[in-house]
Amino acid sequence: MAAVIFSPYTYLVWLAFITFFGCREFLNLEQVSPGICKSIIVPLIASAWILGTGYLMMHSINVWFMVAVIPFSVTCILLFQIFSRRAPELMVKDGKSYFTAAIYIGIPMVSGCLFLLPQYSFQFVLVPIFLIWANDVFAYLIGSKWGTKKIAPLISPGKSIQGTVGGGVFTIALSLALLLIWPQLPVGFILTLGISVPVFALGGDLWESALKRTAGVKDSGAILPGHGGILDRYDSLLFVMPLAALAYFIFAL
Repeated sequence: MAAVIFSPYTYLVWLAFITFFGCREFLNLEQVSPGICKSIIVPLIASAWILGTGYLMMHSINVWFMVAVIPFSVTCILLFQIFSRRAPELMVKDGKSYFTAAIYIGIPMVSGCLFLLPQYSFQFVLVPIFLIWANDVFAYLIGSKWGTKKIAPLISPGKSIQGTVGGGVFTIALSLALLLIWPQLPVGFILTLGISVPVFALGGDLWESALKRTAGVKDSGAILPGHGGILDRYDSLLFVMPLAALAYFIFAL
């Protein structure tokens, strides 16, 4: 919250932070071959993409060329792998993981840079964050007490239909409260997120759970003691951020 509220620059650094460590965790879950590409180069390129795009947006500079940076960079990495004389099956597997990391983590975070146009207002970013929190908290509380019908037992046995519906109801209620707290924000922006966040947040949570289950681990990482990794904390945001950016583009720009 401090990063989001303090300034557009700290907000941008926060996005880059999620990108860097999120990419590293994802590539670990994908069991990409150890090396500097996995641990440094790909996460660093993705983070630089976020920082560059956000900086250009803040200064109203054309950002279209940034769209090609990540695909071009990953392609260069694949070329390096082709000439490294590695086993074809390993080369193809790692290459798919690099591109998936760019799509799964890079694109949602670069879409968050849209909030820097035309002038950064932190309230627009806090709306999806607060709604994600409300959905997670009340889905957990209601599901823990009354959850009997599991929504995706093979992926996340703890998720229930009762908890999902309960979390959605409280998320919509919070969106109505935010209309009163921040009346200057477009009604369509807040209501669109209030209705959609429960679905997209659940999708992000289940997707990350599927990644961890496939990798055979409990947490995506250990960077946050007691909480797991970056993906454990921002799995829902990765699915909600593109939605929030689209709603911002439609209703606020």
